[in-house]
This record gives sequence, structure tokens and C-alpha cells, in this order.
Amino acid sequence: MDSPKHFFLRATFPTTVWVGGIFSVVLLLLTIDLPAQGQNKTNPTVRPKSENAWAFRPVTKPAVPKVKPASLVLTPVDAFILTEQKRQGLEPAPPASRPALLRRVTFDLTGLPPTPEEMEAFLADTSSKAYEKVVDRLLASPNYGERWARHWLDVVRYADTDGFAIDEERPTLWRYRDYVVRVFNEDRPFDRFIREQLAGDELDAGSEGIIATGFYRLGPWEADNMVEENKRQDYLNEITDAVGAAFLGITVGCARCHDHKYDPVSIADYYSLQAFLAPLKRAEPPAKFLEVEKLGEFHAQQAIAEEEMIRRQRALSKFRTAFKTRLASILKKPALDLDDKSFDEAFGKDPSFTKDEIDQFNKLKMAVGEFKGPARFKAVAYAVSNPTNKEPFAETRVLKGGSVTSPKQTVTPAFLSAIKPWTAECFGEQAKLKSAATGRRKVLAEWIASSKNPLTARVQVNRLWQQHFGAGIVATANDFGVNGAGASHPELLDYLATRLIENGWRLKPIHRLLLLSRAYQLSSRHPQHEACAKIDPDNRLLWRAHFRRLEGEVLRDSMLAVSGRLLLTPGGPGFFEELPSEMGRDFDMFKWDPSEENQRRRRSLYQFQRRNLVIPMMESFDGADMSASCPKRSASVTTPQVFTLFNSNFSHETSRHFARRVLREAGPAPGRQVERVFSLAFGRKPTATELETGIRFLGKQPGTETTDSTPSKALADLCLVALNANEFLYLD
Repeated sequence: MDSPKHFFLRATFPTTVWVGGIFSVVLLLLTIDLPAQGQNKTNPTVRPKSENAWAFRPVTKPAVPKVKPASLVLTPVDAFILTEQKRQGLEPAPPASRPALLRRVTFDLTGLPPTPEEMEAFLADTSSKAYEKVVDRLLASPNYGERWARHWLDVVRYADTDGFAIDEERPTLWRYRDYVVRVFNEDRPFDRFIREQLAGDELDAGSEGIIATGFYRLGPWEADNMVEENKRQDYLNEITDAVGAAFLGITVGCARCHDHKYDPVSIADYYSLQAFLAPLKRAEPPAKFLEVEKLGEFHAQQAIAEEEMIRRQRALSKFRTAFKTRLASILKKPALDLDDKSFDEAFGKDPSFTKDEIDQFNKLKMAVGEFKGPARFKAVAYAVSNPTNKEPFAETRVLKGGSVTSPKQTVTPAFLSAIKPWTAECFGEQAKLKSAATGRRKVLAEWIASSKNPLTARVQVNRLWQQHFGAGIVATANDFGVNGAGASHPELLDYLATRLIENGWRLKPIHRLLLLSRAYQLSSRHPQHEACAKIDPDNRLLWRAHFRRLEGEVLRDSMLAVSGRLLLTPGGPGFFEELPSEMGRDFDMFKWDPSEENQRRRRSLYQFQRRNLVIPMMESFDGADMSASCPKRSASVTTPQVFTLFNSNFSHETSRHFARRVLREAGPAPGRQVERVFSLAFGRKPTATELETGIRFLGKQPGTETTDSTPSKALADLCLVALNANEFLYLD
């Protein structure tokens, strides 16, 4: 991606701001020297061959290379990186500045900006362990689980509705989202995480296991598909593909209609893998879910929803009471005999009722009938179950061309033939599954989560690497096959995979290993940038840090955070964002009902995610495709991004709250206000030129009058510009 050095200078500024004064501040803030991202001309990677695919070979732990001087190696990661750089004649960039490093690692681990107080404490700590202590503090933060849950939810195509034409709500699917947050915060072993999602109900994992199987309910579901056989097969295909992408990092779906054209996966392999999943039933089983939730927070949110329902019901009841006598007179019956059902059926049919009265009644009725808040707390989960022993289930057959109308030979559960069996016991389990409906997914889970599986650990450490370094060791995180990008550092990937297994599949030690490396702490600027870019234009060998833009969710959360408005209330049903008035929000099967203002100040992770109605900020800033596994977010530069950040109601409202915070914390002096804006938005003090320009802007703009509690319009505009600056949008 070419970095937009003057990104927002191409925007059309809103007419509500004073263009002349703001323009000078925009010029100042947006002329940050963003490193250019080269185009891929040469790719120093190892590409697997179909006949001997690298990714299907067993994982072996390589020896850590010897590097001189040894002081260059902070963790074993550096030894692998430096060895390849020297082979290509590359020298790494100097270390990043301490403010840039703190901002980078804080966003990476929590998705939030460091506070000015955290920045001051870090800069004041001159001990050799200062950065290490920051990493440990952030890994222990509950915000870590929320940040890394978002990455996993992208991979497993999480959304709160079905998609397709009906797009019906899934009221309790949020329990799966909260389960993922818990898993990451607890640093639950990743192999256990896999087993719970694939077969939690078969592993006697309690309510957590049932919630975890919501993995099978995350994809789109065409509820109005009239052909039941097609609907069922589409569902099985979708979850088979998801298992392959999320856990194995291979495109097994390419073998649905014919043998895979690139990887050693046959069409028989595909349907044999699908046979593990064939018996499962979509279900909403009851369970004791509260044993794994924070009761106080759960009950508080439940009470809010129930109170809102009561309020709406009372408003409707009050209306009925006010009109009951009149309607009874029209119907010529005693008012006591007029129950709610009779009232609703008769109201409005007499010509004496006005249009306003009828509209008011219909709105009150709709407010009650369409409010689903209490339903989101039902003690059930979107999950799956197995048929009973008496229930038949269809055998799995290879489908020619993927069509249910062209069934061929019958297949039984079997693992991918390209992966060499590692124990007779594991592969011997297949023979027991030919007629059994239960136990199939448990066997599949044990095979995928095995330390001997060559794909699983590699795929997961690659996902961690991608989020910390901007690109995976295998750049195509869902495709480790021949048609993927190949591995830039295959030995390093195997080293990390074995370390993950040795650490009991816990992710936090791997985070620590990556974040404490010299490679992670490099600057994004290199004094010999052009020379290095000729050798490695895509920076696959990490001679500098990648320059990265914040995702839409992180950008929204950061705006709320610096304005002092972010609420860190965790978990529970998703909140409904207030949408622009011009957006169509009402559909036959679903009504968009914005949540209370306090709920809308929560982290973006907890936004209700409807497949057919994407929140504008998430759409503008390359949100995940919720209908398919998203291994990596893109980072486009488009005009709607300008409108979203400079012109939207959310941006202007947030900038006003930002200004109020600045006034509250810095007082009325313009110089201190400018300093506080920079400290909150960018984690640094303004330069002398920036300070002078900011003070001049505040003094020259109309509306500079201020009180102890009301900021000037000029200060709000300065805050708006700061929220639009490249330095706010991008991680250096």
C-alpha cells in the first residue's frame, strides 16, 4: 500500500469550520514523513511444491543461528531475522523512539492509545527492564483479550445476524464473543481452545464447551432457502471450509468440486473431512451459562433491558387506558370486557379516530413488539449438538461438481491423506466412526489440536506474527498451500511453532518473545531506505518496522478514549450504534433500535454486527467481510474516509467532548491547551513550530470565547484536526 503522505489534504473541508485557520494546522499535522510501502517485485520466500508441500511436512525445531555480535540478539527471533538480512546484504533500521515504541506496543496488545500518564511513566523509567515491564502490564490487561478476540472473530466470520435476505438476529451469539475474550485473557491453551470450539459438547467441557461450539453457527445462513437438501449441504460446505481456513490454514474448499489444483487435497479428502461434521444439528441448548460469566455485570445489563421493556409496556398500557372507555362505547360493550387483544384488534377501525391517534398507537405497539433486549439474555447459546442414537443421519458421499444431484461414492470420516499419520491410535479412531453419530468431532478436534499436526501450530504463530509485524511470515495467513505467498522465514516459523507447543500452547509467552525482540522495536524509518527497498521492496525481511493504519474499530475506540468518553464495560449483548438519518435501517424482519447513549460509548468490539447493515466507520475503514473468513484487514485510502472523520456527526461530537476534556485538564491558557491536545492525541509534546501555529490558530479563529466549562469553537476545531492527522491514524 502506498502511504498517503498528504492523505487528508485531498479532502473537501466541511463548510462549518473556518477553512483558512484550520488549513495551516492541517498542513502542519499532516506533513509527517510516512515511509513508502514498496510494490512486490521480488519475494524472498520459500514456496512449497505440490508434490512435496512444505506446510505438510512435520514441524521440527531448528537450531538458533549464531550471530555476531551477540548483543544484537535480544530474543532468538533476532538471530533468524539478522541471519537472513546479512545473507541479502541488508542492515536493520535503528531502534524506534521510546514514545513511538510505547504507542506501537500499546495499540498492538490492547487496541487503545497509551494515556499521557503511561507515557510519562515509561519515559521516566530509565531501567533496562522498563519496556519489558510495559509488555507484561499490557498482557495482563483485560483490554488485551478484547483486542485479540477481534482478530479471531475476523478469522471465524463472526456476526450477530444470519445474512442473506432475511438477515435474522441471533440474540445470544454474543456469548461466543465473550467466551473468546475470556480465552485470550486467561491465556487458555490454544489447543484446548480448538478442542472446545470443534467438540466442546462432546468433551464434557460444561457450559463453556457448549458456548464454544457457536463456532459452527457463525457463518451466514440462508433461512429462506426452500430446498432443505441444498440448505443442509451449503451449511456443511461452509463449516468445512471454515475449519480448513481457521485451524489448518489451507483452502480445502477448492476441493469441493474436484481435486485441489495446487495442494495435495483430493475431492475424497474434502468429503471425508466433512464426514466428521455431517451428523451435527444446529441447536439452541439450555445450559448453566452464568457459571462462567460475571454475575454482577450480567444482572445489571439484564436489568437495564428489562426496565426498558417495562417502560415501553407502560407507555402502551397508558394509551390503552386513555382510549378504552371511548372504544368500548363505540363497540357498545362494557370497558371491563375489553382486554388488550380485543382493544388492539378494534382500535383505529372506526372513522372517529384521527390519523395521529392511529400512528401514535402503532408506534407504541411496534416499540414493544420489536424490542429484543430481554431476549438477548436468554440462558441459551447458538450452538450445535449430535443426533440421538435413534435419529438417522445422512451418509456422506462425494458430490461430483459439488452438486447434491450428483452423488458418487460413500466416504467415512478420514483425515487429510497428505498428512502422514503420527500414531496408529489417532488414525485408528477413524474405523470406529463409520456408523457412530457421536464422537466424530472429538476425534477431529484431537487430530487438529495435536502437537504432531504440521499445520495447526504454524498457522497460529503466523497469525500472531502478522498482527505484530504487519505481515505474516506466510503473508497469506489462511493459505499455507502452493498458491499462497510462501514463507519468508520458514525456520523461524517452525521455531515459533515448537516454542508454542513447549509452552503448553499458551500465546502470551509467544507475544512476549516477539515483542521483546530487536526486530519488533525497530524504527519504521531507515537511513538507507532506497537501497534496502531495491533488495526487498516489500520489507519481507524486516529491515524496518512496517507503518500501519489503525483499523476502524481501533480508530473509533481511540477517538472515544482521547475525548475521555470511552466506557470499558465488558461483555454482554451488543449495543446498537446511532446511524445517520439517511441510512435505511428498517427491514421487514429487523428494525434497528439505537441503544442508550452510555451503551454507545463502549468499545467497538461490542457493537451489534449486522451482516446487511455495516456501521459506516467500519465500512469506510475496511472492516472485515463478515460472510467469510478474514485473515487480514486491508488498508485502503478512499474519499469516504475523509468524510467519515472530518464531516460525520460522530467526529464533530467527539471533538467537542475532546475539547471539553482539554479545557478541564489544561485550563484556559491556549499554550497549555495545544500541549494537552498533542499529549492526548499523539503521546508527545508539540514542537516549537507546532505550538506557535496552534496558539495562533486558537487566537485568530472566531468563537474563541470560553468559560470554565464550555470550550471555544476554535479549540473543538483544533481537536477535530488532531483526530484527522496521519499521526493519529497511523502507527509509526
